Amino acid sequence: MIQPAMLRLASRTLPRAAARLGRREYATPPPLPDWASLGFAYVPTKSMVRYNWDGEKWDGGEVTDDFTLNIHGLSNVLHYGQGIFEGLKAFHCKDGLVRVFNAKANAARMQRGSARLLMPDPTAVFEEAVTRAVTENIDYVPPYGYGGALYVRPFLFGHGCKLGLGAAPEYSLCVITAPVGPYYKGNLEPVDALVVEDYDRAAPRGVGGIKAAGNYAPDTLPSAKAKEAGYPVCLYLDAQEQAYVEEFSTSNFVAISASGALVTPSSPSILPSCTKQVVLSVARSMGMTVEERPIPYSEIPSLREVAACGTAVVLTPISSITRGADVTRFDSFATIETLYKAITAMQCGETEDTLGLLTVAGEK
Repeated sequence: MIQPAMLRLASRTLPRAAARLGRREYATPPPLPDWASLGFAYVPTKSMVRYNWDGEKWDGGEVTDDFTLNIHGLSNVLHYGQGIFEGLKAFHCKDGLVRVFNAKANAARMQRGSARLLMPDPTAVFEEAVTRAVTENIDYVPPYGYGGALYVRPFLFGHGCKLGLGAAPEYSLCVITAPVGPYYKGNLEPVDALVVEDYDRAAPRGVGGIKAAGNYAPDTLPSAKAKEAGYPVCLYLDAQEQAYVEEFSTSNFVAISASGALVTPSSPSILPSCTKQVVLSVARSMGMTVEERPIPYSEIPSLREVAACGTAVVLTPISSITRGADVTRFDSFATIETLYKAITAMQCGETEDTLGLLTVAGEK
């Protein structure tokens, strides 16, 4: 394992632009973190990338050390929620190369979201912007062997002065990166989930199926209440009947059924996780039966294993699901662990990328 003492600090310096109120500048890039202590929290990096839409096409983009965004107070994103975002990761692989994982799936998901919210299609510049952001901040990719990654956050938003509801006069696509460790300390340590019954995650025929920024604000209160009660994650049921499993607060739901199949809910209200599709593909390659179908909550007691699935966590086993006075416990996560190890090994180049999901961003 590479030790922090063996790592050299980046020596490149950043040009200092004219100072202005509220801007945070660095004469030199921020120091590299203690890799072993990384969690899932923001750690400053050198720069971000920003592309602007001129009404017909995207510009060539810029790399800047200014992480602030100067937008009009009547911008659509502030009043009408016209904003979407993505989350993906870049890994320092065993051969020394840094690779971005599954970017095409994230680009496709952002394209679907932009169409739903009447925003310009970012597909033409999405992968370029992501690779550019990773390359510019490559020193902040955690070294191979630490189990970390460079988290990549692309976001697209409407801005400019607009009083009434409608398309914004301006749009920007930005990409910010941050080195991260595991979302939950302990990686595969199981966590308890609480079913949310007083609030809905998404409305039928609404925007639950896209990664809209506004989808996450309603979960802030339920998640805070759940954590106060000792539950790290919330599980939502369908808004129409409260009878079918939908997803966790920030992750999709996957399970091993009584028959041994890998099952996951299907619903237009569920945000399709890019990582979940990888999990399903890896499961199929292992010869497992995969079922994407409605999962009635009444089926929960018969499930062998349950996990939360998403970019930040890959797979986190669920040890119990509580709904009111009823508690269902899961004592095993052997299959989840097998899938987790297969995917994380692929991500860091320990096994062959048989699905063609990794793109080289540079060498560290």
